[in-house]
Amino acid sequence: MPFATSFYRDRRLIITRAWGHITLDDVRALRQALAARPEFDPTWAHVVDAREDVQFEPEGLVVSNDIPSDEIHRLAETSVFSPWARRAMVATNPATFGRFRMYGALFEDQVDASTVGVFTTLEDAIEWVTP
Repeated sequence: MPFATSFYRDRRLIITRAWGHITLDDVRALRQALAARPEFDPTWAHVVDAREDVQFEPEGLVVSNDIPSDEIHRLAETSVFSPWARRAMVATNPATFGRFRMYGALFEDQVDASTVGVFTTLEDAIEWVTP
């Protein structure tokens, strides 16, 4: 799975780093894996870090996905996190950034709240989810 997740109890924060090519099955597997972790708390803030400069392989892979828009809508309708848990997504690739914005808008329509932010830097995302 092209993800690695860290839990920061002192900040009530989960950061998931993503790399490579991500499929819908990858996202579903990530959600199941998170929910199964004993340290998982659905009320904590979550940051997905999908910057192009994340380098888990020597050559550094660009995050990309082949998740269609209708599936992004379905993902926005379901989540292992509480509807009020703050979420931030970080992307420097314009296509990934756009998909994250789409997810955020669709999710916020579901819960009638502003709980999703999309950023180009990890620092801004962490600051936003942990005020």
